[in-house]
Amino acid sequence: MRHYSSRRNIVVAVFFSILSVLFLNACGDANNVTGPPPPVPLSPDAKLSSLTVNPGPLPTFSSDVLIYTVDVATTVTSVTVTARAQNAGATVNINGQPTTSRSVSLGAPGSSTPIPIVVTAVSGSQNTYLVTVNRAPPGGNNNLQSLSVSPGPLVPTFATSTTNYTVDVATSVTSVTVTARAQDAGASVNINGQPTTSRSVALGAPGSSTPIPIVVTAPNGNPKTYLLTVNRAAPGGNNNLRSLTVTPGPLVPTFAASTTSYTVNVAVTVASVTVTAQQQDAGASVSINGQPTTSQSVALGAPGSSTPIQIVVTAPNGSQKPYLVTVNRAAPGGNNNLQSLTVSPGPLAPAFAAGTTNYTVDVATPVTSVTVTARAQDAGATVSINNQPTTSQSVALGAPGSSTPIQIVVTAPNGSQKTYLVTINRAALGGNNNLQSLTVSPGPLVPAFAAGTTNYTIDVATSVTTVTVTAQPQDAGASVSINNQTTTNLSVPLSGAGTNTPISIVVTAPNGSQKAYLVTVNRAALGGNNNLQSLTVSPGSLAPPFTANTRRYSVSVDSTVVSVLVTAQPQDAGAVVSINDQPTTSLSVPLGAAGTTTQIDIDVMAPNGSQKTYTVVVNRAAMIPPPTITTTSLPNGNLSTFYSQQLAATGGSGNLTWTFTGSLPDGLSMDTVGLISGTPIVAGAASAFTVQVTDALQQSDTQDLSIEIFNGP
Repeated sequence: MRHYSSRRNIVVAVFFSILSVLFLNACGDANNVTGPPPPVPLSPDAKLSSLTVNPGPLPTFSSDVLIYTVDVATTVTSVTVTARAQNAGATVNINGQPTTSRSVSLGAPGSSTPIPIVVTAVSGSQNTYLVTVNRAPPGGNNNLQSLSVSPGPLVPTFATSTTNYTVDVATSVTSVTVTARAQDAGASVNINGQPTTSRSVALGAPGSSTPIPIVVTAPNGNPKTYLLTVNRAAPGGNNNLRSLTVTPGPLVPTFAASTTSYTVNVAVTVASVTVTAQQQDAGASVSINGQPTTSQSVALGAPGSSTPIQIVVTAPNGSQKPYLVTVNRAAPGGNNNLQSLTVSPGPLAPAFAAGTTNYTVDVATPVTSVTVTARAQDAGATVSINNQPTTSQSVALGAPGSSTPIQIVVTAPNGSQKTYLVTINRAALGGNNNLQSLTVSPGPLVPAFAAGTTNYTIDVATSVTTVTVTAQPQDAGASVSINNQTTTNLSVPLSGAGTNTPISIVVTAPNGSQKAYLVTVNRAALGGNNNLQSLTVSPGSLAPPFTANTRRYSVSVDSTVVSVLVTAQPQDAGAVVSINDQPTTSLSVPLGAAGTTTQIDIDVMAPNGSQKTYTVVVNRAAMIPPPTITTTSLPNGNLSTFYSQQLAATGGSGNLTWTFTGSLPDGLSMDTVGLISGTPIVAGAASAFTVQVTDALQQSDTQDLSIEIFNGP
């Protein structure tokens, strides 16, 4: 390290000596025709690949250019230099420190700071790059970039060269915010004696002017003063209202600032109004009925009375203006009509009309209550239903066959009454004991259902052990029992195979009369069907095609198939199937080795125990040898002469597919069937490549080949 540092210092000293000589030569006699000495060539292993200075920018960098300059602002006190060597083994030294990035402090404003960057190659050779950073001297810019006052605006509009401004504000404004920005970032701003760019300044009394000086001091110390005079308005005599509203309304006549008397007419149900008044002058004050406020809720007098409301506006100078609003509340009305009347379930007879007071409603026997809803025409009127103050009520009905009167009384706001009467007629109990529908699942009924037919039969398979009976009465008030259970839906277990099961359905009418229906379910005896419905083997197909009476089949499969899936379904759902002695209708059976046969037995046992055996013999094909490439060499070709050679192979299964790795001569290509063809476009050394052939079983063989292209035959 000590030796390296010494050698580096010598190189730096030599470099600055060279610069001094170049400088003196440049300043010598202009008539010197000998010219500067030739440049020293750069060491090729000690160059930079990149060089940046931040802030910059650096002139366009080139690894062959050693000297650069960077100009920065007065406010910049340091720069960061980053340098990268072209060669990985080379080292970089920036301003005497071994590093590729370094922050370098600059001299005073107006000075230049040289920064040497030394690149040392592995061999020891060096190149020195020099960056000179010129820091700008302090400026004399003491202008403002912008000036604003809130509230404003400035008069005249701000301009850098204009130094005197005025701002007129309302009496109610007690302070303004002044914001001033200097053009030169290095300049300082002082507002009303405080170093700041934004400040709130308190104003004098209404009618006075407040001067606000803004002083800008340039970086070189030269000051400039801007003067802002804020004129606060004197108290005014504006005692007008800007707006006046009453809710609910409207005002009569429509509001105008010069109109001081208004009326408002409201309904008898309105007990209060909200008055909102806004003054034109923000400095004026408003009172409503003696309360200092701009919005107030005012209680009204009794229905049929008038309520005066006084609004007084006091201007900033103390002058007053009264406004008067008279609210007329309507007297109670005599409307005792209904707006609407409904009964649910209904409908009313006749249809509702306000002048009709008597109605009837007919409902079914099972209806035990109705809902009555009545609405008055006058919102101030009251409604009672059967002496209950309500607009909707559920009313219980009398026994079936009886009538229930319901009285609706409407009382108008003035106390007059009107009575409406609704009579509900509930139907008497009926004697309908017929069924509406009857189903048995599984079915169907024999004969088809009819309400007047009471006896039915159903034939079901041996395997059926229960049936579901569903019975619905014609009369919703009637009740149904199935096998003495009160229900409309029942699952009934059946007796043993070959027996009959009777099912009794009894319908009881609302008046108590009954009707009995009888369903007899005949469950089939156990059968002797031991045939298969279907038989499949996957993969493969049966030979001959399946029929229930053919018991022996064969299936041929490829040598790669190691198992088959056998699926067998019986004709009789009660029969049992076993495959190779396993009770199942689907089984995966492993096969013997390639070239062997495998026997599969399918046994079908009928419900009565009789058996039948089906046999499937699976013939697994013998193994097919993999393909072998028989082409062991290829003829060479000639430049620009069409070339075509077919590769050959023996063995394999199915179609053969050819591919290659390596490089064919330029201009030649090979397709998937093994044909190499094309016109060579480059002569030269032999191109070596490997071809591969693959059969349908993914068995493959490879062969190394080569083709050389000559310039001529």
